Amino acid sequence: MRKGGYFFLFILCLVWGSLSHAEQVFPVNDQCNVTVNSISRVKTPSSQELPRTGWKTTQLPDRWKEDKDWEGYQGGAWYKLDWSWYCKNNARLAEPIALYVDYIINTGSVFLNGDLLWTNKNLQEPISKSWNVARYWILPISGIKHDHNETLIYVYGYSSLNAGLGPVKFNNVMATVEQAEEATWTRRTILQLNIFLSGVLGLICFIIWLMRRRDTSFGWFALSTVLWILFLSNALTTETFPYPDSIFSTKANLIFAMLYFQCFSIYILRFLGRKFPRIELSFTMLTAALIGVVCIWPFERNADVSNIIFLLYCAFFFFTYLYLCRISFKERRRDYILLASCMTAIIVIVIADITVLVLFPKEGFTPLSPFTSPIITLFIVVILGARLNRNIQKIEKYNDDLAFEVQKVSDELCSSLNDKHQLELSNVRLQERIKLSHDLHDGLGASIVRSMILVDQCESNIPNRQFLSMLKLLRDDLRQIIDSGSSLDSKVPDSPLLWIAPVRHRFSQLMDEVEMNAKWCIPSQWAIKPTAIQCLTLIRVIEESLTNIVKHSQANHVNVTLSQFENGALLLTIEDDGVGFDVESVSNHGMSIGMRSMKMRVERIGGNFKIHSQQGCTIIHTEINLKSAA
Repeated sequence: MRKGGYFFLFILCLVWGSLSHAEQVFPVNDQCNVTVNSISRVKTPSSQELPRTGWKTTQLPDRWKEDKDWEGYQGGAWYKLDWSWYCKNNARLAEPIALYVDYIINTGSVFLNGDLLWTNKNLQEPISKSWNVARYWILPISGIKHDHNETLIYVYGYSSLNAGLGPVKFNNVMATVEQAEEATWTRRTILQLNIFLSGVLGLICFIIWLMRRRDTSFGWFALSTVLWILFLSNALTTETFPYPDSIFSTKANLIFAMLYFQCFSIYILRFLGRKFPRIELSFTMLTAALIGVVCIWPFERNADVSNIIFLLYCAFFFFTYLYLCRISFKERRRDYILLASCMTAIIVIVIADITVLVLFPKEGFTPLSPFTSPIITLFIVVILGARLNRNIQKIEKYNDDLAFEVQKVSDELCSSLNDKHQLELSNVRLQERIKLSHDLHDGLGASIVRSMILVDQCESNIPNRQFLSMLKLLRDDLRQIIDSGSSLDSKVPDSPLLWIAPVRHRFSQLMDEVEMNAKWCIPSQWAIKPTAIQCLTLIRVIEESLTNIVKHSQANHVNVTLSQFENGALLLTIEDDGVGFDVESVSNHGMSIGMRSMKMRVERIGGNFKIHSQQGCTIIHTEINLKSAA
């Protein structure tokens, strides 16, 4: 009896379980419910063909990959929902019923009692995507039956890509709209906000990197942001475009995820100021090889390799995170700690997602990992603010130090300029003294020597009138020396003859007294007109040279020649047939102030001064290039 009771209880449980498995009740309001009597599915070669046999009972949500008979299947399938509605106490159904489909992987159509309610744009490759969109339809009361209704849902996809049908629910319109809006917010709106925030932050970091190429962390973060946006965009697009098919789209999204993890990990290392060239190069080569594997691997038959690759990059990211925590704990820098806290929050969310996906794969769980972008954005803004504040403090300190150093250098420069000014004043005074001594020697000294020679050669007493004439001549020479300071502004004589006339007159009289013959070869016109300082320099050379000849040479003949050439050269040659002298000895021992004075004057205006002397022939060459001087 006891055994019979247990057997009856066991049978009752089986019957109750089978009934609960077959039927699902969805309340529309307090009085009316929708009962789903059965859910079945069948493979189909086309959306235009509805098989009569082969239907098998299933549950929703349904994933083809979990059924061995459907493993590796690629194509279409029909889902049939047999349902009815009733109201308590024969109450009237006063409001329409809403049909809600949580998702379709990957594309499909929905029919009610043979009438088309909705269909995706593309049911063949390149197919449309419905896995990221929750849809609902309002079923009018007049369009549904009381005791029997049939909803057909066509689904096309790949079992290797987790194709199938999500939960299907019946409810009133208000409750269904709220549920659809909640799903839209979770699956689409948050992702759109993430893309916007990530794009803005990535653009800011890219601009900062353009201005500060040395800080490569901003560049790596901008690049990782681009990859993150490309990865998230796959959850927003409802068409496979621009990819040729859904398989290619899935592969591209995996590649974006791989590159994102790598770039963001390198960003963390650059943020820490670390580089590991060999490890980074090795992992880059591994990434390139895995991208090749992803491109070649037949995802339409087996996509499990994508999970392995994804977990590999999650592990790489996790090790980078551990290194960040280690450096943050070691150096205790505020920005490092903030970034480590941000990554900790992300790691916790990722681990929670992986745990749920592994332990509860049929629950239709939406991963939270794509929604971590606001966390990253918040922390990155704080981190950038902290780093910016730190840089501003460094800049302010540097400006203070720079201002102190500038003031110090300014004081030193002011003192140096005062010293330099005093030195320049002393140098000017010295130059004036040297110039005055040269002018006195070359001008007044020559006149005094000339007067001494006249007095010495005179056999009788010099008449007062002649003596007065000699003094007036000395006075004129002194005036010329005084006026020579303004020689740069003096007027150049119109011709060489007018220029040489005063000197020729004075020395011709003196040479006649000592019975010395002078020959003057001077052109009548200037080929190129010299400057006042050039004219004065040549006059000083002539005066000093003729004074030395009259005083020391014992010559009988003197030739003064001024030659002009087409290349702009002006050559003054003074030649005598006197006793000569040793030029090298006189120059080395500093025995002639006049020679040094002539040489300095000529070189000062860019000319060339040479003396050649021997017994019976002494030649003085003075050459000035008028074109270069101009």
